[in-house]
Amino acid sequence: MKHHFSFAILAAMVMSLTGLVAQPLKPYQQPNVLNPLLPGYFADPSIKKIADTYYIYATTDGNGWGAGPSQVWSSRDLKNWTIQPMNWPNTHWYWAPDMTQGYDGRYYLYYSQPVEIFGAVADSPTGPWEPLVAEGKSMIPNYMIPGVITLDGQTFRDDDGRIYLFWGTWGIYPDHGCGVGILNRDMKTFEKTALIPNTVAKDFFEAPYMFKRKGIYYLMYSSGHCEDGTYRVQYVKSKTGPMGPFEYPSTNPILITNEDGSIHGPGHHSILEQDNRYFIVYHRHNNPHAGGGFHRQVAMDELFFTPDGDIEPVRPTHVGVPDLFPALAEPVDLAFGKTVTASSWYNTDFRPSFLVDNNNGTLWRAKNNQGPAWVAIDLGKTMDIQTISIQFEYPTYAYRYRLETSMDGIVWENFVDRSDNDRWASPIVEHGKARTRYVRLNVLNSQLNGLPRGVWNMKVYAQKLPQQTLWSAAQKMPVQEVAVGNLIHIDAANYQEGQYVKGIQNKGLLGGIFGTEQALAVKNYQGKKAFFFDGGTALRSTFAVPQSLAANGSYSIGLWVNNPDIARFEQLVAWSSGQQDLSKAIFGYGTDAGRGAITHGSWPDLGYASVPDSNVWHHIVFSFDGYQESVYVDGKLQRRENRMLFVKPGDVFVLGASDVLDQHFSGYLSSLQVYNTSLDEEEVVRLANEVPKSNFFALQTDDLKPGKLSTLRNHGTAKDTLVTVDDAMVMVRGNRLALKGKAFESAALREILQQQRYTLYFDWYDDGIWQHAVLVNDKGKKSFYRNGKIEKRVFSDKLLQVSKNTLELAYPFHFFRAYAGTVTSDEVDAKFSQWKAGLAKGLDRYVPQVLSPPRLINADQVFAQVEKKPGMWYLFRSDGESSGWKQQSYHLFKSSGPGKSIEVLAKDAFGHVSEPVVEAISAQKPQLVQPAQDESYSAKDQKIPFWDGYQYSERIDSTQIALSYLAGTWKIQSKNTKWGDADLLAPFVFKELEGDFTLEVKVSDVVGLGRKVRTSSEAGVMIQSMDRKDAYISNCILTGWNLGNLSRSIGPQIFQEENTGTGLNFSPYLQVQKVGSYFFLRCSIDGVDWKDLPGTPFLRPDLNGKRLRVGLYQIAGNNQLGYGEFERLRIWK
Repeated sequence: MKHHFSFAILAAMVMSLTGLVAQPLKPYQQPNVLNPLLPGYFADPSIKKIADTYYIYATTDGNGWGAGPSQVWSSRDLKNWTIQPMNWPNTHWYWAPDMTQGYDGRYYLYYSQPVEIFGAVADSPTGPWEPLVAEGKSMIPNYMIPGVITLDGQTFRDDDGRIYLFWGTWGIYPDHGCGVGILNRDMKTFEKTALIPNTVAKDFFEAPYMFKRKGIYYLMYSSGHCEDGTYRVQYVKSKTGPMGPFEYPSTNPILITNEDGSIHGPGHHSILEQDNRYFIVYHRHNNPHAGGGFHRQVAMDELFFTPDGDIEPVRPTHVGVPDLFPALAEPVDLAFGKTVTASSWYNTDFRPSFLVDNNNGTLWRAKNNQGPAWVAIDLGKTMDIQTISIQFEYPTYAYRYRLETSMDGIVWENFVDRSDNDRWASPIVEHGKARTRYVRLNVLNSQLNGLPRGVWNMKVYAQKLPQQTLWSAAQKMPVQEVAVGNLIHIDAANYQEGQYVKGIQNKGLLGGIFGTEQALAVKNYQGKKAFFFDGGTALRSTFAVPQSLAANGSYSIGLWVNNPDIARFEQLVAWSSGQQDLSKAIFGYGTDAGRGAITHGSWPDLGYASVPDSNVWHHIVFSFDGYQESVYVDGKLQRRENRMLFVKPGDVFVLGASDVLDQHFSGYLSSLQVYNTSLDEEEVVRLANEVPKSNFFALQTDDLKPGKLSTLRNHGTAKDTLVTVDDAMVMVRGNRLALKGKAFESAALREILQQQRYTLYFDWYDDGIWQHAVLVNDKGKKSFYRNGKIEKRVFSDKLLQVSKNTLELAYPFHFFRAYAGTVTSDEVDAKFSQWKAGLAKGLDRYVPQVLSPPRLINADQVFAQVEKKPGMWYLFRSDGESSGWKQQSYHLFKSSGPGKSIEVLAKDAFGHVSEPVVEAISAQKPQLVQPAQDESYSAKDQKIPFWDGYQYSERIDSTQIALSYLAGTWKIQSKNTKWGDADLLAPFVFKELEGDFTLEVKVSDVVGLGRKVRTSSEAGVMIQSMDRKDAYISNCILTGWNLGNLSRSIGPQIFQEENTGTGLNFSPYLQVQKVGSYFFLRCSIDGVDWKDLPGTPFLRPDLNGKRLRVGLYQIAGNNQLGYGEFERLRIWK
């Protein structure tokens, strides 16, 4: 087949490359360098030589936390490597594989999943492999050796024939380190095991490797963090044996990040001995460094030793070790160094010339990650060719492509057509015959949606090379999407203000609607018509998420949003269903520094560089082009980071919440657009500036708190939002919020009133009824309409007085609008009808239903609760104290002196107000359960003061459980304890209580607090069912992962857990209040002002009416000793 391509376009591409040619190359971009060894992203290399073949077993990197597939690279010359698929394992993770010959001469492969090591056996170094133990079961479980977290197994054969296995990760904890065992002849059990503590192998983190030279045993390992530049290699040595004793030489560390950062985070290595020379084969981060540090590449440099046998610091290079490679005659690569053109290139780090530089650390990558891309080589003259070799960027993903040749760069003929390919390989070696000057590769599609169109090297030979492509099995290829562009477009401007909607029409390419059971209010807010989300509403699309948004697919989201009160997490749109890291697609407007903007799972999460101001309209754009993800606010770039994603699409899109319908958004959304393409900065600026031109002034009482005020906000379009008023009072009239005042003044209002033409809309309350008014001023001629009918001018003069500076309204009003320009009588009638329809949607004499009558819950705080009704806000007030409008249908008054009764009101989104309910505060005071006496106590005593019971592991020695009471402080400690594990049961001291109660305590200290070190130990308050130990609620402190205060509710088909994200800056005072089936969990800085913990209260009818265990607990979480100290414990019944 022949294909025509314009020579003019080709010439333009050549011209555009001129600037690239002139740019100097960095050291790692030089042609013909030998590091990296492999063309692809691989980590944790273990190199072996079997007969005349070298093998590198490595973690498949760059695909989401080492998620396989299993593979091995082989080479005869250490220079030209071929990847080979292996049959085992087929697990989600494939980490740090190592292979060795066993006692029986067969080959044994060991690899890791999180905190487990598995083994298999084969008759060949490449398999097929058979598991050493039952499929799915590990050979080394976690903590098989106390103090050794299981990972990174590596074998060593000593001169006496014994085979050792070393392993370990996160060995930095106290009493932790590296594990070692002598393998039995079955290669899966151990004759002997031991711990090499981190006090000996200093800074030990992971990746142990043992080798022997001249009678000295070297235990090498990695320390620091593998994802950043702190990763490095250290070692200890022994003259006794593989198990030590060891000494720590002064030459440590021996391999670190270099000065310019181009060799970054080197570590997790193995050693190759050849001709009495030693070479370290290790991984390091790619250049430029990919986000997250999980696009690592394998390199090799030489080790040198001091006369005393210490390892000298390694001089890591890009050049590698050229003199190590055999001087073999190789066919000439006709493409090397030739002129290259391309359909596009991402930037100068991925220029087309890198295609032909014989460097595994540089590559051409197209700008687009969806749709076809091409790259073409000009051989300089007409030649006969028979072989073309391709090394795609991701060797373990299948690419669909077509190779073409041309004599003139205009007419093209197929060399090979693999447009239906579904297998992966590297290198891909294609054979054929052609006489040509130009060779072009068309990259059509790939196995992973959105996979970059990238190639490390492409080589062209005159000869037919003997090498054949070693293909994988067939892979599942993605379906090509037809719809490309603006998939979703919703806009509140298409809806009538004042209405409730249960369906929002999608005007984008996907069509359909977003539906919800709880209707959304359409409101004017600060000059924009918007959908109002009340913090509990989520909408789901009737249309499916297209596959173009899966995996690494490009996307853009543009929205106009206003968040009056920004919480830590408030999600706007989501389309994922994945729980694995990197698989989520959730986008929000929250304050959390780590993931307040974007949640993908783990390191790709993004917070705003500066959280957009609250209660202000913002245009926010999230955009991803397959390599860089960007966050724009109001047309300006805020953050940009590179990453690779593996989004697992959900069935539908979700608006106003996360993909699991939590972390709801509370605020206003005016419009939303979602694309399956990326937007550039010019397009983002254009969207941000697309603001409809209008000019109006608006006063709204929907959300005003009853009482006096002197200023309020203009909810019109003007930037000047301040409105002053004299003697103003917000009140409830006719079951609506209303405002009465004098001399309303605003620069925005003044600007409209000074126009020759303007129109005023408002309503007023008089004689027990609400009425509607319109005043039209046309060059001094005024027309007044009451309830849609024209009225005499004298009537309007009684209602309002208008001057150029102020406005006087005689009666309370619910809303007031002023517009530049005039309206017709038909428009007046339409406005009245709209207002009348809105008035009819009131609360119909609704009265809130009291769930918990007002009463003291402790010494001085009164609590009241009414039934929660969707779409309602509540106001609790008494003498001297008012809650203001709040979404929570309960309130905890700060003191017991608010008055003798409490009044509760409810309102909807439009300011319609319920009838009040008034309840007297109960005179009955709660009884304080007598605290423990000021006496000492330890767990060895038979009788525990104050508490009714105490549960703990019987393995007191190994778990180091201790309970004590001294000078008013309870201390609970343990090590390696777990909740629900009978053998490692966490310590829990408790009272047995029935009915409602309140517990308060101060957590005065936890492990790590004084040293400012976060740990996995948690301590706090536990409420447990007497019937089921797996049904419980906890309010605790957990500083690890920066969680801070944490709330948790567990039970049959129940799992709720949220945290404050405050880490070591947690609030030390904890409170749990039980009211019927509700459990209110709170925290406080001072024990006076209490805040609800995220996700609470918990509704647990299964725990109501039951006798419960209520008390204090501590869980260590790992093999590190943890504790919690508790003061000021009080329980009220």
